Amino acid sequence: MVFPCNEIKKTAWDVLRNFDHALILREDDPLLPAVLGVYEAQGIRDGAPQNTMKGEAFRTDLAAAYPDCRLVITKETMTVEGMIKIVYDLLKDKLNIAKITFTSGANAACQEYEVSGTLNRCPLCGIALNEEGVCPKCGYRA
Repeated sequence: MVFPCNEIKKTAWDVLRNFDHALILREDDPLLPAVLGVYEAQGIRDGAPQNTMKGEAFRTDLAAAYPDCRLVITKETMTVEGMIKIVYDLLKDKLNIAKITFTSGANAACQEYEVSGTLNRCPLCGIALNEEGVCPKCGYRA
């Protein structure tokens, strides 16, 4: 079954929303303590009421997101290649990814992946079924 494009976008956006308008720093960046100090002084380290466009916090071997203060801390320098690694790591269990391409200005990178396994999907709308075999969108039960 083909996975609907709009559902791919929703699945990816739920994870990638943390990068939208976020400050992305390497964990050993000398600016990080100063930035956190300013966030603390301004009272926004634990978020601001206006910050409603945020994703779920995550922590992987490659990055950690702190959506309340729109901050992503990475293990490596944020290049297009680094972003591909992080995105693949975040989405590999949610989507069968065959290829990811990132561009940033004149820089571009592409990575292809071996697609393995299949996901049980709803025959009505194409959404991946949860652990109980239920579609989270339409309620179909396998």
